[in-house]
Amino acid sequence: MKKKINFFTIPLLLLSVFNMVQSGANEQAGLVPAGLVNTYWRLVELEGQPVKTAEGQREMKFTLREENRVTGYGGCNSFFGSYSHDASVLTFSQLAATRKFCADTMDRESLFMKALSHAATYKLTGQTLQLFDDGGQLLASLEAVYLN
Repeated sequence: MKKKINFFTIPLLLLSVFNMVQSGANEQAGLVPAGLVNTYWRLVELEGQPVKTAEGQREMKFTLREENRVTGYGGCNSFFGSYSHDASVLTFSQLAATRKFCADTMDRESLFMKALSHAATYKLTGQTLQLFDDGGQLLASLEAVYLN
């Protein structure tokens, strides 16, 4: 006895398979919400201005480590220090950096370090981390970067 395949069965089956594959691809592409700790955070906005990395230059970034340590790069110098966070509070302390001089990036690096020093709260939405001062003023926006 032969079974007939319903005309709508094949397209429905193909659509189901496509949705399962697409769901897995979204997770692999980093579209799941980023975690605050152990994520590479790239600076994309500082004091309301977009941050563009010149070709051949390293991007400004930081990573919060599990041991309440922060490491990063400010555009010229590497930096490190401590942080603490709880609920929506995020503060940085004991920040120190190497002492190279880079005429073209020092001003922006100083603003980045100042933003970290004044950070009091944060908002994490999807792939975006926003840092605010104690008055609620947006200091910096960063985006999660997933390394392969």
